[in-house]
Amino acid sequence: MKAFFTIDQPAPRASLAWRHWAIAAAFFALALGVFTRHDHFPSFYHPDEPSKARQLIQGEFNFNHPLLLLQTARVVAYFTKAGDSQQTVTEAGRFSSALFSAAAIACLVLVAAHLRGSWAAVAAGLLLVTNSQLYELSHYMKEDPALVFGIAAFFLALVRCWIAPSPTRFLLLGGAAALAISGKYIGALVLPVAFLPIFAHRARWACWLGCFVAGLFLILAAINYPMAGEFAKFTSNVEREMDYAAHGHKGLTRSVPHGVYTKVFIDAAGPFVCALLVIYYAGLLRVGYRWRNLHASEWALALFPVAYAIILSFSPKTHHRYFLPDTLLFCTIAALAVFHPATDRLSHISRIVRHVLLGGAIIWSCAKLVRVDAAFQNDSRQALIEYVKKNVPPDATIVQDKRVNLPSRDEKRHADSPYFVDQTMLGKLFAADVGTIDELRARGIRYVAVANDDYNRFFLKTHKPKAEERDEYERRKAFYTQLFAEGTLLWQCPSGPQQYLQPAIKFYYLPPTKTGATPPAPPVQ
Repeated sequence: MKAFFTIDQPAPRASLAWRHWAIAAAFFALALGVFTRHDHFPSFYHPDEPSKARQLIQGEFNFNHPLLLLQTARVVAYFTKAGDSQQTVTEAGRFSSALFSAAAIACLVLVAAHLRGSWAAVAAGLLLVTNSQLYELSHYMKEDPALVFGIAAFFLALVRCWIAPSPTRFLLLGGAAALAISGKYIGALVLPVAFLPIFAHRARWACWLGCFVAGLFLILAAINYPMAGEFAKFTSNVEREMDYAAHGHKGLTRSVPHGVYTKVFIDAAGPFVCALLVIYYAGLLRVGYRWRNLHASEWALALFPVAYAIILSFSPKTHHRYFLPDTLLFCTIAALAVFHPATDRLSHISRIVRHVLLGGAIIWSCAKLVRVDAAFQNDSRQALIEYVKKNVPPDATIVQDKRVNLPSRDEKRHADSPYFVDQTMLGKLFAADVGTIDELRARGIRYVAVANDDYNRFFLKTHKPKAEERDEYERRKAFYTQLFAEGTLLWQCPSGPQQYLQPAIKFYYLPPTKTGATPPAPPVQ
């Protein structure tokens, strides 16, 4: 059975043929076309997009993240004549995210071409362009696609530097590292990896180091120069983001290390990719395996996502989008696992098994992609708006969680909404912050809309409040507990595969007394 766990391969290609560049260009164009589908939903559906659009419109950055996304979106907004509209600026940002994702795919396709050849490049491209997690996150004006582009560009430059070092290639390696850092601060994790090929080629390490540093600082300065003029704001917000990563966010923390991202990855990549990764990494760990059988650049590619996942497991702040770099790198590695020279009969059997797994992985990814694509065409929040218009008095007051997001004329983030509800809307982050259930009754407020993504945090056994936030946590939890016990559920929708267009929402009527009253609306739909 040793052949099933062997990763022997020919030497990587120092340069690429025209067909390899053509494959990368084809997948770039395909990905850009796919990832820009259905990207015109309202900007306020995502809780973070309106503030990013306002940064571009007002020309003031908060530096919660580096500026690769916003600077690129600014250029796209200029050429698309987005103007000062929050919606059009947001869509320019979404196009930028799709552009980064497509470029990341092209870079990883070229990495596969260097290490395994044309068919591996095609396999990597198919696994990446059909990945539903990448498809979803390419539709938001968020920094994660910018980060994966920087990391993908870095590994392409790394492979090329390690195979055939030159001043130009190390200059580009520095520039690619700067792109990763400019995507998100966590992109700085590529820096230790960059020093490996620099000092591996010891004869000219000083030259390579100088070229790398020059490329690094030139690109960092070109993208992030506004930070120099507001250094105090920049350092303050970096410290805040680091505190969130180390200690939790919005008053919540959790025990570390945790295994949240294991489920995230299995859901994003599927069982067939996981099987290919088991074969690949089992080959690396096989007793008696010779390290020289695998090129050093591929060792770096294979070990980086493992280290990245371990680091993420020690942060109490979790979200599936944080794992996106590993999803893409692991999908690329799965493609590499399929293609290696067959030297005996058992190796041929292994090769057949790997190709079958690759076919299963592509079919599985395509099926899930179709489901997520359809979800972008189904707006459950709009269904709630129609229900409210038909069944709630226009002079009523509705208290809502932030993620319910019924559009109000009084909210800046709803400025470009194509529709509004007539009722008065209250609530910022949590409906619980407007007042207790009894206080809402006393004020004559009868309607409360809550979102699972907001209230569920108070009922998760894996989460716990920070010591200084315990009183607020208990107050909010008591609000939702009493609402679910005493409120009358009028309308609800389950969570769909697209969390921002199909959030799980519940709409309650609050009887004037605990004994209850008949609500002036139909039963649950």
